[in-house]
Amino acid sequence: MPCTKLIITVSDSSDFLEVADYAVVELSADLIARIRKLSEAVRSLDVYRISEFNYHCDFMVADYDADPENGKVALKEFEGRMECNTLNVTDTSFYWSGLYRHTDVRWSTDTVPLTALDEDGDFDQREVVGDVQEAI
Repeated sequence: MPCTKLIITVSDSSDFLEVADYAVVELSADLIARIRKLSEAVRSLDVYRISEFNYHCDFMVADYDADPENGKVALKEFEGRMECNTLNVTDTSFYWSGLYRHTDVRWSTDTVPLTALDEDGDFDQREVVGDVQEAI
């Protein structure tokens, strides 16, 4: 069964703003086909990337107070808002980028290889939570 969900790390240029940790994207057959078609266009046009507005990302923050989910950090909804959300597709990968609303702070997800669309299971970059023993 091909990949149906992406949980991708978000990075940004802010030291002070409360920011998102992860972008979650539910992959529909239409979205997967669109990403592949844009990648084919990149190759045929011999360009670096093609970008288009795309608002498929839901943004989350790590919830260290909640129980881990399958050994990875739990997530809760990010309270901030994003704008200018852009899907960027190259010949071998794709990622999202944009701005935090009402700021000039840019954000970007990690790059996802196109091959991840064919892999079984979710593409999940969440932090692994180990068994941490508290000092007594």
